[in-house]
Amino acid sequence: MIRTAPASDATPPDALTRLTLLLLASLTIMAGATIAPALPAMQAHFADQPNAALLVKLALTIVGLAIAISAPISGILADRFGRRPVLIGALLLYALGGTSGLFISSLGELLTGRIILGLAVAGVMTASGALINDLFSGPARGKFLSQQAAFNNFGGAVLLPLSGFLAGMGWRGPFALYFVALLILPLVFRLPRGVTAAASSTGPEGKPAWAAIALIYVLALSYMIIFYLVPAQGPFLLRFLGAAPAATGLLLGVFTLMSALTSLTYSRFAGRFDPRKVVALGFGLLAGGEIIVSQAASIGGVIPGLMLAGGGGLVIPNLNAWLADITPARWRGRIVAGMSSSIFLGQFLSPLILAAPADQPAQGFVWGAGTAAVVGAALLAFSFIRPKPRLLSPKAV
Repeated sequence: MIRTAPASDATPPDALTRLTLLLLASLTIMAGATIAPALPAMQAHFADQPNAALLVKLALTIVGLAIAISAPISGILADRFGRRPVLIGALLLYALGGTSGLFISSLGELLTGRIILGLAVAGVMTASGALINDLFSGPARGKFLSQQAAFNNFGGAVLLPLSGFLAGMGWRGPFALYFVALLILPLVFRLPRGVTAAASSTGPEGKPAWAAIALIYVLALSYMIIFYLVPAQGPFLLRFLGAAPAATGLLLGVFTLMSALTSLTYSRFAGRFDPRKVVALGFGLLAGGEIIVSQAASIGGVIPGLMLAGGGGLVIPNLNAWLADITPARWRGRIVAGMSSSIFLGQFLSPLILAAPADQPAQGFVWGAGTAAVVGAALLAFSFIRPKPRLLSPKAV
């Protein structure tokens, strides 16, 4: 049944619906980070193939490129046919593409499987994000987005040590974790179909606030380029410092755990502060943490930096809530798709833009910290120059 009533007037989603949406969110962090602890061993396994070092890193990030390219299509499909049909198809693709690493024999086959996984994640992230905006509004939406981001990162805090343990047994081991999509599939069948473009009559209407939307997209892109230094280049820095795969997974788990705890605090900021200032704070914490990581001379020295960098967990739930507040209901799937594209294009670009020499793996974190500091400072200054109401108005263009 298609929901047409305003989200604020509808019956709040039941506990199982909320849990299903949280589980779907956890699939996004699994898309790339699951195999992060296995990257060094994977590179050693494929060392005899041309450009193995670059292609192995791309196995982590090409998922982001596939999402960035295909998310707009997922958004159109979700707005036209509803959220649930897109989610069902995406979960099947997720299991197929994700587990392909258990069977492939070449880097080309590995990258193909990762592209399929990217198509699936685009569908999951876009359709579930639009459905959240259908079912929640106002403070309830901000609270749930805070819980979603925290759940996502808590999942990473568990997932990364587990994948590190599996990677210690063999580089193919972490790929088995992608079978979890099939466990979530039965829950998706009971989700509401969601609001289609034709049936939508809720939320801010009229022309989308493209100026504010573009700013949000740019901030999401910038944040993910810097944030993704940790899973993309962190394993190589930690190996340089002498960490084993299991220890690498545990340390990366510390980062995602702190991101989760920080995300939970977002509900305290929702609606109370200019979102630009909250995002600036997140960028500042990320900058401080990554500069500490870059200067660490031992594994123990990395931990405080990872914990501080986890403060950046404020950014994404804040941007998602900000975006939802200014999006006309009939545009939800497509505009959420643009956010998905921005986030995962950032993941893809991270190791390309902030690549560090093999003998100086900390250098990328220096560049990342500097970039985060500049973006955060510029956004903070902008928040004082341009008033909040105009920027946030659905009619502001």
